[in-house]
Amino acid sequence: MGNESFPEFLRIFWNSRHKLVRKPDLFKTIRKRITTREQTFTLLRDLGKAASIYAALRNPHDETWFPDERQHLRQLQMFNTRQPLAMLMACFEQFSEQDRATFSKTLRAITVTAFRYNVICNLQTHEQERTYNDAAVNVSNKTLSSLQTVVGSLKDVYPDDAVFKAAFREKSVRTTNSRNKKIVRFILFQIEKQESGQEFEFESAVYNLEHILPENPSTAWSHIAEHNQDKFVYRLGNMTPLESKANRKIGNASYTEKKSTFASSSFKITRAIPEHYEEWNEAKINARQGQMANLASAIWRIDFND
Repeated sequence: MGNESFPEFLRIFWNSRHKLVRKPDLFKTIRKRITTREQTFTLLRDLGKAASIYAALRNPHDETWFPDERQHLRQLQMFNTRQPLAMLMACFEQFSEQDRATFSKTLRAITVTAFRYNVICNLQTHEQERTYNDAAVNVSNKTLSSLQTVVGSLKDVYPDDAVFKAAFREKSVRTTNSRNKKIVRFILFQIEKQESGQEFEFESAVYNLEHILPENPSTAWSHIAEHNQDKFVYRLGNMTPLESKANRKIGNASYTEKKSTFASSSFKITRAIPEHYEEWNEAKINARQGQMANLASAIWRIDFND
């Protein structure tokens, strides 16, 4: 299992087959349920099989994964979302050999749900873990046996479009640490792909994250009150991808000076800024972020009727 915690693995394994158990109650619960020599060795054999699956789920580079699966596992790690692991273990065990497409599509649905629930809406994780656990148990006992029923079990933790768009329109992400920067770049590059059809590598050093209203504004930005500068600088609508050289060149220049640089960018969503906005202020940030929310709801979505 490498560097993975055995108690955490044991809890997730147990929760993939039984009613949800919290960490403080884990060993007490197992001691009550596993009472015979036969049950003990069965548990050990099952743990041996499950350990490799768990380790692979925690390592997107593992050779187990197809390219699209690897991409979604990377995203779950980036979101720091562990709640679905029990459900993923159960789904891999049930579907990986006979119906790999169901596992792959379930993994995508879980990733979309995590983006909506955890990243954008920032909702409580306790109920989310319970929903995933219920689904895991029902997959393990074959109560859920088709793609539609498995994905349908996510409805309770899938924020609908109205909730998601409202949260997205107001979302701020402080890009003062590498994880947050990575998430914002991921969001913006996915929106770019939706708009232009072009796929840029969001982790490439060739591109930077441009704050239109700068993190350290010059006097050219005094038309935005100081308290609003702090409030709006990390709004998603104020950020856009830009070539690193161009980003360094414009620094904290005025919007008027930045517009020509944006207009010559490779990114369609960045070129669109000077096309649609003559000036840059709080209202324009809100307007752009509202448009982004509509695009995001089309990118990160599950159609439960399919």
